[in-house]
Amino acid sequence: MKTDALFVVKPNIIEIRSVELPEPKYDELQVKTKAMGICAWDSYLYRGMSALGSHPYRIGHEGVGIVIGMGQGVKGFAIGDRIFAGTGGDEMMASHFNVKYDCVAKIPEDEDDYVKWVAEPTVCVVNLLNKTNIQPADSVVLIGAGYMGLLTLQGLMRGSQAGIVTVFDTNPERLAVAREYAPDYCYDPTSAEGRAHIERIKCEGGANIVIEFAAVPESFELACELTANIQGKLVLGSWHREPRTFNGTRWHTTGLEILNLSPNSNSRFRDLTSRTAILVKKGVYDTKRLVTHTAHFGDMDALNDIFIKSIKKSEGYIKGVVLFD
Repeated sequence: MKTDALFVVKPNIIEIRSVELPEPKYDELQVKTKAMGICAWDSYLYRGMSALGSHPYRIGHEGVGIVIGMGQGVKGFAIGDRIFAGTGGDEMMASHFNVKYDCVAKIPEDEDDYVKWVAEPTVCVVNLLNKTNIQPADSVVLIGAGYMGLLTLQGLMRGSQAGIVTVFDTNPERLAVAREYAPDYCYDPTSAEGRAHIERIKCEGGANIVIEFAAVPESFELACELTANIQGKLVLGSWHREPRTFNGTRWHTTGLEILNLSPNSNSRFRDLTSRTAILVKKGVYDTKRLVTHTAHFGDMDALNDIFIKSIKKSEGYIKGVVLFD
């Protein structure tokens, strides 16, 4: 069948092109797209960065939609099921897409708020917190209250054994959103109060767990400094696309453990998609609360605008979603 797909044809230039979508394979679903999240990686790809191949190329991996076809080997799904993809491809920014059935999870049958179910990033957060293995009353520092950081904060405050939770971010609007989830402390790390709290954490031996999402050299350095002096865990939640330096002596002498939220760090990552759906249904994660901007597929001005906002983080941008008819 023919479908319309978004292509990055040059840095900062996108087009919608008609392409042939093959029939779903033995283990695949064919999905009519209803919503698609814009990932940080998509923002890089829009600029021509971190691409897996040369221009033109397709993007998109945070798909939500309705099953319209399936291969003979698919189990547990039916035509008309509403689903979201937890993984399964990077060419989903299209009117239709194919995806392996074990990469998706069902959403409620009567659900028509598809923005709420742009949950692929939430699966990554569930993976992160599961790997982190927070013990009762562990102290946790979260650096960076952007979209992924705030999702992680939802999980920390609503579904973990964390003790004292501290959030650092330099953006006052994002700190205000973080305070909605009632962490123990929220500070700009460059403020007097923030610097004093940093020194307090250091004097107390560091935090048991530090999760870094800000992805700038200063935040990476702060994360290394604040991780506990004995068997602390440093979680690299953000995409580090530039070289980073660190004090290897301290990493070695403190027994610091480095964790990565990447799906490839967990051979059972696909199993987390259906489990994440349960957590969204229970309200542990409220993905829609963090969606600040939307654009309709086919409106090229709006699409370009939302990608630019996703890069500049302007006008209060936290998360963007593309909507489909």
